[in-house]
Amino acid sequence: MTETVMERKVATSHVFPPIPIRTHDWCAYWDDLGADCSPYGWGRTEAEAKQDLLDNYGDDE
Repeated sequence: MTETVMERKVATSHVFPPIPIRTHDWCAYWDDLGADCSPYGWGRTEAEAKQDLLDNYGDDE
């Protein structure tokens, strides 16, 4: 029996909240779960947000 593991896609959004702190300008979430159901990763840049999501929720399958 062969199992195929599908790699999850990460979606990102440039939030840019109206606050002086720039540490949460980008959010990342699992595309297959959608923005309403997925955990989030946050960062100054798109890459930081993706890495935060992977570091904190990468093994939740």
